[in-house]
Amino acid sequence: MPAEPPLRSVISAGDVEGRFTIYDARGNLVPNPSESILKTVTGWDMSAQSPWRRWLPRLFFLGFGKPVSSRLYVTTMRIVLIRDIDPGRELAGEMTPLGMPNAVARAVELKRLGAAGFRQFCEVHPAALSLSRVRRSRKGVTWLGLDLVGEDGAKYTLSYWKTDGEDLETLALLESRFSK
Repeated sequence: MPAEPPLRSVISAGDVEGRFTIYDARGNLVPNPSESILKTVTGWDMSAQSPWRRWLPRLFFLGFGKPVSSRLYVTTMRIVLIRDIDPGRELAGEMTPLGMPNAVARAVELKRLGAAGFRQFCEVHPAALSLSRVRRSRKGVTWLGLDLVGEDGAKYTLSYWKTDGEDLETLALLESRFSK
């Protein structure tokens, strides 16, 4: 009997562990054998956290408020955002007098990873999530907020936004990937 593939979490994020499994040396998506890429767009960002409606949520992936160099891949099996590591943005909140020693050490490590070609990624498996609530942006901003429930009952909040301009077509595609 063939071995079953390892169980992956519904939402996974990271940097080093994704190289050659999630993204290749150039930062492009490594597709699974049974999936096809529906759309690839640049200039998107996202944040993912769990659970919603609770104090102190667990942050899987934190988005930045300004334009980023990123690629969003929407495939038949998953949604993946891959972006360059930016130590300045990553450590902006830690630059306080008490947090400075740790922030400096972490900045050196992030610069080393970025120079070695590593990137940050967030991978979402929409088939394992059901849609609980959708929030959309008003005119002029492309933003989508999704409250989701996993197969195990865990709750998640995802936010996707275009960092520069509008892209309503991609927004509609993202929303359509989640079952209601």
